[in-house]
Amino acid sequence: MSETIDNPLRELHERAGAEFQDYGSIPIVSTFGQPQAEYAAIHKVCGLMDLPHRGLLKLTGADRLAFLNNLLTNQTWDKGTKSGLSAGQGVYGFFLNGKGRIETDVNVLNREESTFLEMEARKVESMAAMLEKYLFAERVKIEPQSGKLHQLSLHGPLTVEILKESTGRDVDQLPQLGSMSAEAFDQEITIYRDDRAGVPGFYLNAATSAVSAVWDQLIERFAQGEELGKRRLRPVGWAAFNAARIEAGRPMYGIDFDDSVLPAETGLMKKAVSLTKGCYLGQEIVARMHARGQFSRQLVGLRMDGDALPIEGAPIHDEGENMIGGVTSSTVSPVLSNAAIALGYVKRPFVADGTTVCIAAEGQMRPAKVVGLPFVHGD
Repeated sequence: MSETIDNPLRELHERAGAEFQDYGSIPIVSTFGQPQAEYAAIHKVCGLMDLPHRGLLKLTGADRLAFLNNLLTNQTWDKGTKSGLSAGQGVYGFFLNGKGRIETDVNVLNREESTFLEMEARKVESMAAMLEKYLFAERVKIEPQSGKLHQLSLHGPLTVEILKESTGRDVDQLPQLGSMSAEAFDQEITIYRDDRAGVPGFYLNAATSAVSAVWDQLIERFAQGEELGKRRLRPVGWAAFNAARIEAGRPMYGIDFDDSVLPAETGLMKKAVSLTKGCYLGQEIVARMHARGQFSRQLVGLRMDGDALPIEGAPIHDEGENMIGGVTSSTVSPVLSNAAIALGYVKRPFVADGTTVCIAAEGQMRPAKVVGLPFVHGD
């Protein structure tokens, strides 16, 4: 059963003329009325995005990193040295079920006295319940942050500059999933880095009661001016961000993979899975598939020969008209001369770059090629 999530920024967005769409059961901004300008902001200046569809779990207690290590596919604790992630470090990983399939993906953000698990908001309560189920004598407290913390993100080449002016902190030094505390416009925030849109990307976690002030000040200081070319920041919606993250080859849980998918099928093994850390929930299946090189399908990049755009769920065939997979995400990429690109699953014999396939798009089967990810390489 989905939890209703109130967005403290909803009224601000409505006053700004935002158009909304459902993301699962959560209303999110699709566009603020100028999707092309919003897309351009992500690539050329800075796009500010509200993320009511993302949520956080907070773990405290001396055993939290060792406890996570027994459940997560990636490493948070070294049993040999009896040490874990340092404050400010982070990793990406999966929580699996007993059949080795992905219950959710998470960004693990370790702070001095706590560890945050950043994930889809609709998964927060169920993952808290799952973690509680595996908690025995460990000194760990698990607290969903729904209603307590709210997340914003900034994407674009001017993001570092804007955050330095807003916080006085040099965020450019943060590695991927590195985090730091800061103060912005008299509000305490936590910043972490994740270049999900293929450009410098930074995520701001603020108290729900303070997030409106942070949003307002960012708009007031950096998004004003009559001349569009002089605006360093623009609020952006899902449509612009989604196009950029597909270009960056970043699959998303709930869109490109879900609990029917195995880690080896996502193309994210190197990023999300430690093959040396030892046991965790679902580890035997992951290790066996890796050792044998077994997977029946894999998520790949697909570039259409023309500009016809396939939609989510469009079937993929081989040249002999046999069905070999399906599309999960697609967009038209302005930076690739308006090429139609997609993410999708194909059977193992067709995963090599350069393989020709046929995809249903705009009423007929059209040729496409399997290409390496990302489609667009950042600077």
